[in-house]
Amino acid sequence: MDFNNFVTIILIFFLYFFLLKKFNLLNDKILSSNHKQLVLNKKPAILLGGPYLLTIILIFMPYDFYPIKIIFLLIGTLGIMSDRDFLTNPKVRIFIQCFLIFLFVYLQDLRIDDLRVDILNNLLSNNFFNIFFTVFCLAILINGSNFIDGLNGLLSGYIIIVLLSILFISYTYPTIVLIEKNFLNILIFSLIIFFIFNIYGHTFLGDSGSYIISLFLGFYLIKLYYINEILSPYYIAAILWYPIFENLFSFIRRLTTKSDISKADNFHLHHLFYKFLKTKNFKNEKNINNFFSFIILLINIPGFLTANLFPTKTIVLILVISINIVLYLFAYNFFSKQLKNYKKSYHFK
Repeated sequence: MDFNNFVTIILIFFLYFFLLKKFNLLNDKILSSNHKQLVLNKKPAILLGGPYLLTIILIFMPYDFYPIKIIFLLIGTLGIMSDRDFLTNPKVRIFIQCFLIFLFVYLQDLRIDDLRVDILNNLLSNNFFNIFFTVFCLAILINGSNFIDGLNGLLSGYIIIVLLSILFISYTYPTIVLIEKNFLNILIFSLIIFFIFNIYGHTFLGDSGSYIISLFLGFYLIKLYYINEILSPYYIAAILWYPIFENLFSFIRRLTTKSDISKADNFHLHHLFYKFLKTKNFKNEKNINNFFSFIILLINIPGFLTANLFPTKTIVLILVISINIVLYLFAYNFFSKQLKNYKKSYHFK
């Protein structure tokens, strides 16, 4: 990344930061969206993640296929409409989101065609099923990423680690070819600037930011797998397990409790941990918020390191995913039981 890009990214960030703050365009103090209600932050924050990351992608992403950039623009706009409560019906929002993902998959000819299981591979050989499965995976990733954007720095920090992991495998496995390494460096630097303000609660990705960055991440990793057949497809699952499993687990949890599967709630793992610490009389909510973000990120690092040391070993990667899921379920069960021991119910307004 050259000096001009360095300066341009900083200028873009602060231009959005001051303009959005001055004109209250995406200030969560004036919003009533689910994002505002469920994010564990009590002071006004600017939801600049969407406009900021969209601008970075439109300017610096080297792909000249403009319909793809238009879809990034459209899905970012969808997220902004959600952030501003112009689109409050979750079913309509998910439908539009899936339609845009379908266009993205179709135009880019994205395919997930090898899961190292013959029965599944036979199903994926069907073009219709393959498109459906790819759209489903990207939708799960996008919405799961939005779910975990509930603590200061959690999603932005997680994505930074994912991108650094991708760079790391190019050193551990020199035969692995990275796509547009320079753009990855630009994106990492852009997210680090955002993370610094995000961890202190001054900015949030919002729906728009989480939609954009997770769509790019899914797109990039599928493309990376295409040109590096040595990679196991479970490498992608291993480094993206948290948002993916958060979404799948939330879906199952809502079905079993007969809750509305399309309605946001505050029973994700990070919410339970936050409530648990509140019962222990932790007074500083900002410290609780930041503390758990760093705990989650640190817990994930051993799995990331293992996945990057063995990105071609399917058995090892499945083991990494399994251990992460077991730890998640153990933590969720522990905090749920602890909270049930208290007479008072802790909810977030």
